[in-house]
Amino acid sequence: MLQAKRVPVSELENFKGIVAEDVVSQSRALILPRGSNLSWLSSSAMQNLSTRLALEGVESISIYLDKVDPSLEQLESNNKQDLPVKQINKTLVHQTIKQIGDLYNRLASGEVASDMYEPLFTTGRILAQEVTSSDVITLSLAKVKEKDEYTFVHSLNVALLSGFLARRLQGNDKSLIEDVVIGGLLHDVGKAKIPLEILNKPGPLTDEEYAVMKQHPVLGLEMLNEAGINEETILSVTSYHHERMDGKGYPCQLRGNFIPFVARIAAVADVFDAVTTSRVYRTAESLYFAVSLIIKETNKHFDPKVARELISALGLYPPGTVVELSDGSTAVVISSNPGDLLRPVVLLLYDSEGNLITQSHPIDLKGAPNLYIKRVTGNFNK
Repeated sequence: MLQAKRVPVSELENFKGIVAEDVVSQSRALILPRGSNLSWLSSSAMQNLSTRLALEGVESISIYLDKVDPSLEQLESNNKQDLPVKQINKTLVHQTIKQIGDLYNRLASGEVASDMYEPLFTTGRILAQEVTSSDVITLSLAKVKEKDEYTFVHSLNVALLSGFLARRLQGNDKSLIEDVVIGGLLHDVGKAKIPLEILNKPGPLTDEEYAVMKQHPVLGLEMLNEAGINEETILSVTSYHHERMDGKGYPCQLRGNFIPFVARIAAVADVFDAVTTSRVYRTAESLYFAVSLIIKETNKHFDPKVARELISALGLYPPGTVVELSDGSTAVVISSNPGDLLRPVVLLLYDSEGNLITQSHPIDLKGAPNLYIKRVTGNFNK
């Protein structure tokens, strides 16, 4: 017998589990679908959810804390097996973030000693081994908890994703992947010289502030040169990750193939992580939104080879995307089909009449020629 517990919205952050029934707004709009796994939400996302529920007058929701019915168990099982994320050891994650933070603090105070980069170089080589040992996208488990952490966590995520893409695009060149990962860890190092009131501003920058922010690649290159770091890949990632294929990037307005390929890899990783990570002035977007943005900006901002590799790994409809199918039913994507990016594996949530499906099973759209995705309606994990 399925056991569910009513949990007050004010205490939601203290519970992890599976939502037992749909949670709707006062206007009957779906806020949280049955089957949502609260364990997948970051602390900031959970806070945002609690706030929204309270504003909608929802006092409590029903959560499965111990047992899960077969359909929900199947959903979680598929996500654990197929969600393209390889978990990095938490101790290594926290160690890396601390090392990045320590380096930034020392640089901000004016130090230039070359030996202060050595811990990150060593850690970068370890992270590169993690990247090369996985055939799926490697992303950090770390989430941004405080505004001052964003640059450090972002640097780790960019390093991991850049290394992953470099491996797929350039093969198992150990030295290259190590340098790409280290370059990712250091790609924003110039921000150590950007005033905190600009770096952590809770809103859009003015033209003058943006002009200052755009100096960080140049400042980063200068700092690495001062420290005697001369690996071309690392310097290229730091200097050119904000260049664009159409020549409208910065700081050098390089165009197309004049941008080093490793910097074009880092550019995709940089934007993808920035869009999907919560900031002090905005919440994170869904993976589907990020993929759509990458597709839209391909050839203008992003190298098509790099964009194609990311999309090939994630799919056009990443796990967690809620979709309407051609027969009018609603489903959630649980895994991608590398051989057919338009036809992922889905789990039905509602039939064409809007009725909740209590006993569902995965459907591989690749093997269902008469069924296809009509439109995206939301995101399961956002």
